[in-house]
Amino acid sequence: MVPVPPQDASREILAGSIRRTLVIVGTDGAGKTTSAQALASSLERDGFTARFAANVSGRRWLTRRSRAWGLDFPTFTQDFIEAVIRTANVAVNSLRARSLNGLTVMDRHLYCQLVLRRVRGQPLGLLMPWLAHKSVERSLVVVLDVEAKVAYNRIASREDDFETLEYLQSSRLEYLRLAKDNGWSIIDGSQSIRQITAELRFLAGYPAALTRHPALSPS
Repeated sequence: MVPVPPQDASREILAGSIRRTLVIVGTDGAGKTTSAQALASSLERDGFTARFAANVSGRRWLTRRSRAWGLDFPTFTQDFIEAVIRTANVAVNSLRARSLNGLTVMDRHLYCQLVLRRVRGQPLGLLMPWLAHKSVERSLVVVLDVEAKVAYNRIASREDDFETLEYLQSSRLEYLRLAKDNGWSIIDGSQSIRQITAELRFLAGYPAALTRHPALSPS
């Protein structure tokens, strides 16, 4: 269930004087990138300041390269490379978000690495869980949720990636557990992109339609 945005936050948003970050997480194939980009574009069209930021880990690239080169990276090595890349991207994008008077929409975050570790059966460690928690303390976190079979079909249609149905089922359950434990909102990712964007806008405190005062409209 999506909570009602605070009225004071909505007023600051309309005045263009708020720095906010919305993080979208979820299993592969949930539509995170598409939804994050659509939200940022929707807000920009209405004259608000918004920025899309991708916190990638290089996992897809590593998987393709390992197959092309006939290599089998040890799980620990793959996780180490992914964790370093993702942490660096989160750090850079978080710093940029602090200087943006508007909304930074992040596609993926450090919790994505923790989900990967849990599904792979790896130890979570101490540093990554702490960093993940601290880095979203002032952020809105949303889980974009779809049935594992829907996610599987979406990934298959891209023809540039592959995940097993078992992996998608496990990762979906882990994201739902994290949402319950942390009080994150869950949005149905099987809806149309227009419906998802509307729910994300509402959650972040933005009006569904352009209702800004003329004096606040962009020139």
